[in-house]
Amino acid sequence: MANKKPYSTKRQQPQKRSRKNSWVYVIAVLLVVTTTLTVVLQKKAQPYTPEFTGGPSLKVNKESLDLGNQKNLVPVLVSFELSNVGDQPLVFTKAPYIEVVKGCCPPTPEIGTMTLQPGQKTTLSFKLMMHEGMDGFHDFKVHIPNNDPAKKDQTLEVLSNWVP
Repeated sequence: MANKKPYSTKRQQPQKRSRKNSWVYVIAVLLVVTTTLTVVLQKKAQPYTPEFTGGPSLKVNKESLDLGNQKNLVPVLVSFELSNVGDQPLVFTKAPYIEVVKGCCPPTPEIGTMTLQPGQKTTLSFKLMMHEGMDGFHDFKVHIPNNDPAKKDQTLEVLSNWVP
């Protein structure tokens, strides 16, 4: 018991932070704030400039698609990007549908939205898959009824040849 140290009643002084460390923290915070503001301000939407004025205008990324030879029982996703490049809303007046020019068994196309505001885009897509008895050449016309005065019934062509 003789080796016990008496308890000290002195209070330890808190260590003072150096001014160098404070400046490092201030600079780091300013860097984070500046970076955040830069990212937020760059994400502001650019104003839309229509390619056509006086109404809606449908623009399609491709009007014809040749899938070539496809294997039976292997699904193929077909998609088109539809844009309204006019200055008024574009309305798809009926659901898009597929006409069979040659072949059989048309799928039902899906569209992201039935109305596009000026500058907006959507996707029209469908899956194709044939099996034995359905093989051979297929020619489909995709009809897109809409209110674009110049393209009231926009048609797209999809060609494919299904093999075993």
